[in-house]
Amino acid sequence: SSGINAEYGALCIYSANAAIKCVQGKDGAAAATDCTNTEEKQCSQPLFVEFTGMSADVEYKCGKCAEGTKDKTCSECTGTAEDGCNKPKEVGADFMCFGYTYDATAKTWTAAKEATACKRLKDTAIACNSPKATADDKTWTSNGCGPCAKDDANCTTCDKDSCNKSSAIRAAVFFAPLLAVLFNLL
Repeated sequence: SSGINAEYGALCIYSANAAIKCVQGKDGAAAATDCTNTEEKQCSQPLFVEFTGMSADVEYKCGKCAEGTKDKTCSECTGTAEDGCNKPKEVGADFMCFGYTYDATAKTWTAAKEATACKRLKDTAIACNSPKATADDKTWTSNGCGPCAKDDANCTTCDKDSCNKSSAIRAAVFFAPLLAVLFNLL
């Protein structure tokens, strides 16, 4: 009976002090390995921001995020002895969307000549957005990647690569005042 308790006690001590495994390094390409500090219970990694991509200058490691970075540029998970919880997120292919600049004098939006690369996770749908004619530089502040917020009345969403380049926004903003002047003259 005392032999069983001694073995059980040793097992509990071993389990309580077992090292967790975390992916470690700059790019997350290495397999998860044991953390050298057996007291460590957390793994951390760069935060993936939907439509923006992986946070820069954050490594995959054993331990918590650096102070002030959690959920901003770094994410944490609870480690296990079996496998690293901080494996890199599986990403989908990049897609392109156009950003816009606002001319406050002319009250027009102009699409960028070159589209911006938008980053996404594997199961995230393609989505681009653009300002509606009613938007100004205070009501639409996106770079064109991702869907509009559900309650944003100054934004429109489309769901194909590079789908948000439109001269209609400039034309609608330009022609609405012109039509009003012509209507008043007639």
